[in-house]
Amino acid sequence: MKVQCRDFRELADSYLSDELLVETNHDVLRHLEACADCRRELAARRELRAKLRKGFQEAPQLQMREGFAGESASSLRDVALSRPPLFPMSPTRYVAAAAVLLLVIALGFSVVQIIWRGANQPTSSNPLLASLNQDAAGVHRDCALNHSPDEKPVSLAEAGRNHDRAFTNLVNAVMTEASLPAGVELVEGHSCVVKGQRFGHVILKYHGQVVSVLVTGLQQSNVRPEEVIASAQAEGFQLAHFETAGHAVFVVSGLKDSENMLLARAIAPSVSRQIKRAALQSRVLKRG
Repeated sequence: MKVQCRDFRELADSYLSDELLVETNHDVLRHLEACADCRRELAARRELRAKLRKGFQEAPQLQMREGFAGESASSLRDVALSRPPLFPMSPTRYVAAAAVLLLVIALGFSVVQIIWRGANQPTSSNPLLASLNQDAAGVHRDCALNHSPDEKPVSLAEAGRNHDRAFTNLVNAVMTEASLPAGVELVEGHSCVVKGQRFGHVILKYHGQVVSVLVTGLQQSNVRPEEVIASAQAEGFQLAHFETAGHAVFVVSGLKDSENMLLARAIAPSVSRQIKRAALQSRVLKRG
């Protein structure tokens, strides 16, 4: 099916709601890559949805009444104090319970500190990621900005079939499933190779800057349970990256670190889900 502009206008809302069949979704993506008018219409519809969602979430009638939390806490405290304890405790047990509570609080603070340090570790501590940071910056420079990759790019659908299933619905994961800030525009999506490393590449535009969202497979992965998004710089570009099981994801641009990190946080949940779905599909196909 070759999607025309009139077809896209009828399918746009279903596309944004992720209600289309996979084949139709691919047809829509191919049309969007070639049609700037429909990309602008899609961006306008996405922005309208975001404003409606925000308006609903911030509606005064849905907000917690001032003082409600304090009143509830006071009521619960009064109820608790008005009832005798089921198991009366001696002063010694109260002291022991307090000591345990302090220990739990201390351990919790230690865990927070560990996660915080992990989130701010220099990228050079992981040689593999440090090398991939350079490669990701090179993809952004050569492919997104200079349009001169090492090999001729192929479609994400083709790359998904022949190389890495995680690439198949990457544009949809970034543009439809992610909670992107208003003003993000899709430029194109494809798969390209730099220094023998294949990437799924979605090119965006935000605040006048070209942005690359890159996904590539890892032969080894040290995924931390807190799924930290780390920032770095390479070749004058700002990078934000995180790992999923078997893949590294990068957001590369000339934006400020805060803006680049905002985009990375917006896409992280949806891109991670896409990679997990792809891994599950691959396992099912292998069993079959």
